Amino acid sequence: MRPQHHVFKALHSLKEYEFDLIQANLRTQKRLAASVLKVGKRKVWLDPNETTELAQANSRQAIRKLFKNGTIVKKPATVHSRSHARAVAESRRGGRHMGYGKRKGTAEARMPTQVLWMRRLRVLRRLLAKYRDSGKIDKHLYHSLYKSAKGNTFKHKRALVEHVIQAKAEAARERALKEEAEARRQRNKAARERRAQRLSEKREALLKDQE
Repeated sequence: MRPQHHVFKALHSLKEYEFDLIQANLRTQKRLAASVLKVGKRKVWLDPNETTELAQANSRQAIRKLFKNGTIVKKPATVHSRSHARAVAESRRGGRHMGYGKRKGTAEARMPTQVLWMRRLRVLRRLLAKYRDSGKIDKHLYHSLYKSAKGNTFKHKRALVEHVIQAKAEAARERALKEEAEARRQRNKAARERRAQRLSEKREALLKDQE
C-alpha cells in the first residue's frame, strides 16, 4: 500500500472526528430545532460553516432566527413511492402472484366461507328488492324467493334471474289457462241458459196448443 493512501485515510478520519465532535457540541441546538420545527432530529440540518453562531443559540427564539436566515434547515420528507406496490396490486387483481407458492393460510383463513355467503346473499337480496320496487315481481313472489335464497336454493345471481323468468312464465301460463277455463265456463253457462230458455219456450207453446 502506498504511503500517500495512509495520509488520505488519516485526514478523512480526522475530518469525521471533527464533524462528530461538532455534532456532539450542537446536540442541544439540534434538539431545540427539532422541537421548534416539530420534526425529528434526523430531519434537522445544521450548517457546518456556522458552528460558532449555532453554539451560541441556546434558546428557542435564537433557533427560530437561525431557521429564518437558513442556518438551520428542515429536511424534506423522504419520498417512498407507491408505484411498485400499486403495480403489484393491479397484477394481483388480474390473478398474478397468487399461486400455491404465495399462499400462507388455509382457504378458510384466506377467504372465510361466511364472508362469501354474506356477499352472495346480499347480491341476491339486492336483486330481489330491485325487482320488487320496479314491479317485475309482486310481494308474494318476493317473499317466496327471499326465503328460497336464504335456504341456499340459488348459487348465483344468474340462477335467481332464470328462476324469476321461469316463475313469471309459469304464472302467465297458469293465468292464461285460468282465463281460458273461465271463458269456457261462461260459454257453457250461456249455452245452458239458452237451452233452458228454448225448452221453456217449447213447453209454453205446447201448453197453449193444448188449451
